[in-house]
Amino acid sequence: MQTVVVVIVEEDGCRLGVSLDEDEALTLVAVASEDPMCWDDVVAYWPRYRTPPVPEFADSLAIERVDFAAARGTLDRHESWVVIDLVRRRIITGSGMIPIGRDQAFAMVVEESGEQHCPLSVHLPPWWEMFEQTDPSAMDRVRETPLAVRRVNREVLFGEAMIEDLARRILDIVESDEWRSSGANEQDRARYAFTVRVHRDWLMTPRPDLAGLIPRQMLHGAVSWLDRVEWAQRLRFEDRGEIVAVSTSVSGYDEAPMGREEVAIYFDMCRELIGAGWEWCVAQGIELQDVAGRLWREHELVAFLTEVKDEWLMSPFEGGSPPQFIIECSRRRVPRGAGVAIAGMTEREAERHEIDCDCPICNMMAEGMFGTAFVGIDGHHLELDDEFAFSLHETREEWEEQQREFAKMSADMDRKHAERQARGETELDPFTSAWSGHISDDPLPGDPKGHLKLAFLLAEVVGILESAGAPREDLQELNESFSAFRSCDRAELPACGKQLEEQLEAIASRYPELVSRLADLQSRIDEQIRSPACDNDQPF
Repeated sequence: MQTVVVVIVEEDGCRLGVSLDEDEALTLVAVASEDPMCWDDVVAYWPRYRTPPVPEFADSLAIERVDFAAARGTLDRHESWVVIDLVRRRIITGSGMIPIGRDQAFAMVVEESGEQHCPLSVHLPPWWEMFEQTDPSAMDRVRETPLAVRRVNREVLFGEAMIEDLARRILDIVESDEWRSSGANEQDRARYAFTVRVHRDWLMTPRPDLAGLIPRQMLHGAVSWLDRVEWAQRLRFEDRGEIVAVSTSVSGYDEAPMGREEVAIYFDMCRELIGAGWEWCVAQGIELQDVAGRLWREHELVAFLTEVKDEWLMSPFEGGSPPQFIIECSRRRVPRGAGVAIAGMTEREAERHEIDCDCPICNMMAEGMFGTAFVGIDGHHLELDDEFAFSLHETREEWEEQQREFAKMSADMDRKHAERQARGETELDPFTSAWSGHISDDPLPGDPKGHLKLAFLLAEVVGILESAGAPREDLQELNESFSAFRSCDRAELPACGKQLEEQLEAIASRYPELVSRLADLQSRIDEQIRSPACDNDQPF
């Protein structure tokens, strides 16, 4: 492996390594994916990208401090070199370096068999420039584009300024004739349009405490980049590596850009506060304008909404972890896997799935058949109001293009539906029985023993039994027998299969409408017992 010269440019000078290997140089480039501002940041981010071929700590690299002239002069004598400019935010490589790319993944360990391990991902922030396989004079040039690093003022977005703004807008509406004539005081549904208005106006109004920017501009510009950075940590985990959180001590952590989940949770938080504001106003009986009492009402509403926000952030979100934890994971650029440890954080994502139902597929999920359950918020609900203000698209042009695509898709679906009706064709029922079509004998991907295929069929039987009011004990016994059949070794398979088939026969005798389904299930169980592929000693 050839040696590589690496120059890291900082505000007060440079760091120079003249004998780093390619793996070390490539790892330093990958660390630039985090938008480091100084060498201390590089050291802090290093564990997120470190793989076995490189030192455990960046401080162990053969790098020393030099002035700019010395670093620049060294490049003239080599072809394999990398410049990581933390000031101008750019990567420059020499003619002897391999192509890297802005968005790329490398396998740092390749077995003799050709199997690849230890993924290393490069995902440069959108404001970083990259010039590859060029000459050393590129280090002397100014940036080609203005440096526009995204910064977020969370003190305004999440703090008292936001709550005071929402409170004023809520009271303005509740004290208006429009509110009274709409019936919103008595009907929740009538409040929705007002909720959208308050939320939109908060996001789209320029503010002096944001240097004239609108709050919406604080949310955008980095979502896609941070999606890729988080995904890189998941790739490490799936290769049996460790998920490592960004240190809160890195430069600019408090003002770092928002990721997708923080943007989505911010949307939900605003809606929660606005909804709570309506409820408070109705409970207080606020209808008529009262100038003398307005300041008092604003003060009381701000205090109330502050409590609502604090409680909401710490309460479980949709049965999982609280919003505060989701936001922290987004800010520290890590995926959320149920029960998965995150280096640098004490909390873990909540185990969402509890065995509180009788679905055999759910039982298999709870037992971990499908691997670690990673969860995420894709933010699709931000598009449901057809309002640019809430969209995940950064620019109105991008949003309008999406709207046109949606309109075309909807028109195509309506046209095809009309054509099918004209031909007298019936629509496919999404709740059609699993037995209504051809069931392939081939195993499902990742299900060589056929257990998942059986579970889908058995789940339909369980659903029919539940609808028929079958005793819960019968369903539990059925699931226990199926679980024993799935987990037993080869010698026990005939006995476990017979017990399961006997239960199916007993159910068929009480529910004649299930006879054909249960008979097919029994035949499939017999087939698995006879098949050598059921040997539980196989690796998969």
